[in-house]
Formats: sequence, structure tokens, C-alpha cells
Amino acid sequence: MAETPTPGLSPHGYIAIAEIVVYSIALVISVFNCLHHGFKRQQGWAYLSVFCIFRIVASALVIVVEESSDPSTGTIMAEITVSNIALTPLLLAALGFLTTSAGLMFNDTIPAILTHMLRIVRLALTTAVVLGVVGAVKLSNYSTYSTGHTLSRVSILLITAVFVILTFLSLYFLGFASPYGQNNILTIAVTIALPFLCVRIAYSLLYAFSSSTANKYSTFTGDWKIYLGMDVVMEFVVLAVLTTTGLLLQKFSGMAKTRHVGSTSAYEMA
Repeated sequence: MAETPTPGLSPHGYIAIAEIVVYSIALVISVFNCLHHGFKRQQGWAYLSVFCIFRIVASALVIVVEESSDPSTGTIMAEITVSNIALTPLLLAALGFLTTSAGLMFNDTIPAILTHMLRIVRLALTTAVVLGVVGAVKLSNYSTYSTGHTLSRVSILLITAVFVILTFLSLYFLGFASPYGQNNILTIAVTIALPFLCVRIAYSLLYAFSSSTANKYSTFTGDWKIYLGMDVVMEFVVLAVLTTTGLLLQKFSGMAKTRHVGSTSAYEMA
């Protein structure tokens, strides 16, 4: 008689613990940035908090599954669903940064063609989220597995297309941004984050289009070293860059206010 596998944490489980710790700290910083910069979705700050919440939930579900001798299908499906859509808040945050940068660059009169492009990108990401959720649900059912796989592939292809557009926009904005303005800081932050996002998206593409039944790019059962290097670390870096940008902008705005007060005082003394 075969023995029932003893529940316990694999390397994926220990990585999940580390993620909960890191993202809990990052969530506090992200909320702090939101309180300072605002919660408007167009600005992108709130999406960083959403991403942290998604990652904390996904990591907790990984631990629950690994610690259970008979994990429920619902728990596994929930982890797959959250993991499928967790990447989109980072892209929405980057889009928000570039939207804010464009507003500062063009004095809130963004050219119509650019406005339409930004809206299309946001719509594509929203569609990717919907397809990712529906795809994950269908993946949990054997009879709809093929459809779920197709929807998941379309979702990551949409995300890839958005990434290409964001790369183009960030490089375009760099040519117009003022050297020391807030718009330049936001654009540079997105530009720095893009190569790491590229690796993270490549990981999702490899998982979605792998023909192997024992997918080594799976977040549950794949090679944990590849998962750590191409998924976890890349997301850590992107979040760190974008979150640190919020703190830098707070310092930047504080210095600007100090210079303004100083100038006013000097004017009054004169």
C-alpha cells in the first residue's frame, strides 16, 4: 500500500514565506506613497499596493497547499488565478507613471493620439486580467483545460504587447522630459524597471507555451531556482524601483517646497 505523502514545505514554500515578509513591508511603504501621492488609478501608486496584496495572498495559498495532505481544488485554483493576474498591477503602475509623466510633460494637455494609445493599453491590460482569471478557472477542470490554456496564452500575449508599447513610450518620453523634473524621474524609473519586467514576462511566456507535461516553469512544481531567478527576484526588483521612486518624489517635492518658501522669504525681506 502506497504511503500518503507527508505534507511539508518545499523550496517553493520557503520562497513563499520570504515573499510574505518582503511584500508585507513593501505594502506599508506602498500605502505610505499612496497617502502622499494619491490613490487615483491613473497615477499608478495604488496598483503597487494591489500587487503586494496579490503576492501575499498567492504566497499564503502556496503554503496552505504544501502544508495540506489533501489540498482542495478551490485552493489550488485560487493560487493559480492570483498568480495569473499578479503581473498586471506592475504594468498598470508603470502605465500610471508614464501617464503622469505625460501630463507633466505636456502641461495636462496630452496629445489626442497619445491619450488614445494610453487608453488602449489600459483596456488591453484589463482584458488580460479577465482572460487570466477565466483561464485559471477553466484550467482547474479537465473538460475545459484546453480552453483555459488557450485563454492564459492570449492573456500573456496581451501583456507582452503592452510591455512593447510601454518600452516605446518610455524611450519616447525620455527624449522630452526635463532633466530635473518629476516627469523625468518617473520615466527613468519605468525605463529601469522594464528589463526586469521583460525577464518576468519571458518566464510567463515559457510557462504558457511549454509543451512539456512536467512544466519546469510552473510556480508550483517547476524548477525552484528558475522560478526564484526569473519570477520572484525580478518582481522584487521592479517593485523596489517603483516604490523607491515614490519616496524620492516625496523628498523632491519637499525640497521644492523649501526652495519656494526660501524664495518667498527673500522676496518679502527685499
